[in-house]
Amino acid sequence: MRRTRTPRSLVPHGRLLVLACAILACLGALSLRAIQLQALDGARLADIARRQAQTILRLHSLRADIRDRNGTLLAVSANVDSVAASPRAIADLERTAASLARVFQRPVPDVRARLNPARGFVWIKRWATPGEAERLRTLNLRGVHLHPERRRFYPNGDMAAAYLGFADRDGRGLSGLELVFDRELRGSVAALPARRDARGKKLLSVDPGTNGRTGRAVTIGLDAQLQHIAERALERAVARSGARRGTLVALDPYSGELLIVAEVPTFDPNRFWLEDPARFRARAFVDAFEPGSTLKPFTIALALEEGVVAPDEEFDCENGSWRVLDRNIRDFRPHGVLTVSDILRLSSNIGVAKIAERLGSARLVDGLRRFGFGERSGSGFPGEATGVVRNLGEHQAVERANLAFGQGISVTALQLASAGAVLANGGWRVVPRLARHSGSDPASLAEGRERVISQRTADLVMDMLRDAVARGTGRAASLPHHEVAGKTGTAQKVVDGRYSRERHVASFLGIVPALNPRLVAAVVLDEPEKSYTGGAVAAPVFREVASFAVEQLAAPVEGAE
Repeated sequence: MRRTRTPRSLVPHGRLLVLACAILACLGALSLRAIQLQALDGARLADIARRQAQTILRLHSLRADIRDRNGTLLAVSANVDSVAASPRAIADLERTAASLARVFQRPVPDVRARLNPARGFVWIKRWATPGEAERLRTLNLRGVHLHPERRRFYPNGDMAAAYLGFADRDGRGLSGLELVFDRELRGSVAALPARRDARGKKLLSVDPGTNGRTGRAVTIGLDAQLQHIAERALERAVARSGARRGTLVALDPYSGELLIVAEVPTFDPNRFWLEDPARFRARAFVDAFEPGSTLKPFTIALALEEGVVAPDEEFDCENGSWRVLDRNIRDFRPHGVLTVSDILRLSSNIGVAKIAERLGSARLVDGLRRFGFGERSGSGFPGEATGVVRNLGEHQAVERANLAFGQGISVTALQLASAGAVLANGGWRVVPRLARHSGSDPASLAEGRERVISQRTADLVMDMLRDAVARGTGRAASLPHHEVAGKTGTAQKVVDGRYSRERHVASFLGIVPALNPRLVAAVVLDEPEKSYTGGAVAAPVFREVASFAVEQLAAPVEGAE
């Protein structure tokens, strides 16, 4: 058979037809894609493009200052440089490591180990000194960068460290007053709109609606000069007595402003990451102890207020030993018949236990709580302890007797000083203030106050406390030109559920000047070894601080009634 052949002239036309169909299919697909991008996904893609081209820069302001009552800087922030490296961009790792080691005075192998070529970014040193940063700028090392950061500085080093606390590398308060006033000090973040160019560089724009707020400086009631005097006196007392630690807290009895919060041992908040965390505790607020005889003025004040005793009423102190149920109450020194005033002056356990018997358990416990024992003071300091004041039944004679002279109760140094302020200001309980009181009107001082005892009772107890310093156990706290009111305390510590004869807490509650009080202070020494009584080791600390305080402090605002 003879085969028919397709004419050669028809082949190109078929190929053209296929090509045309392919082109039409591509154009159709592109049209459909265009319709999808423009009509269906247009809004979403436009939003993606806008977000790629625009960004928000969040600007953090410098953390504001903390100042003492006289304007002395206690905490301040500044811009500093931190040093980082991009090891992958460093051509000569050995040479760069040697240069960095010289600048930061570190071993070359340690620096070389950080410059691991597998890592894209490493910190060499956060918060470099100005001298270190300047040397690095001079060296101009490839792959080594300076990054501006903010740093918190404490110009007075370890002064009031536990009280002030510290802020972290991101400017957030972590403890102490830095935590209490964190929101005020940090301010708010400013959101600043910006655009990115094709290479990702940020182009800033001005937006009048930017709503950032700089931090607000905080002025606290602390007196830096008094704080310095107190810390040095406390250091010497701890060293002389062999005590484990010491605490001194003082306040203004009318405004409640905290004038001194001293702790020994302390730490340097400028390098808190290298310090012992156990020293971060503000023990004046968070550590509770048995107050011993420093509680006696409050027991007597409650009995006087209730009218169950009179200042000149006499009690038989049993020559130093008195049987209560199955226990013996003993005095440090034996006494016979003493008036209520002499019971406080000579610190008779038996005498005050008999006064508490007249008062009764319920009124004693309730009254101590009105003085502020067994609850937080209201200062707002983080982690503040409540202490312990247990409920007692009228049949619990031994427990009532112990409570009357400061056993079976735990208090903080702040609670003790705050209760002392009630006696000093005429009977009013005030809330301890961390910040400086800004009101000039005496009536504003009455905010948050409540009357605990009458003016008459407060005056009677103050007279007894003056006598306790002038002729009693607190003679080591006396001053030559100013009258001091105060009470010593020596308490046995509980070890393994029993009172130890070797471990004690020595304390002193002092008020100066006695006739026009400007300062109330509690001094506490934990486990002194060489001498352990409050009169021997704590009262002299108060005298040293008080001798300076009476000249340093201005007269108090008269706000008590």
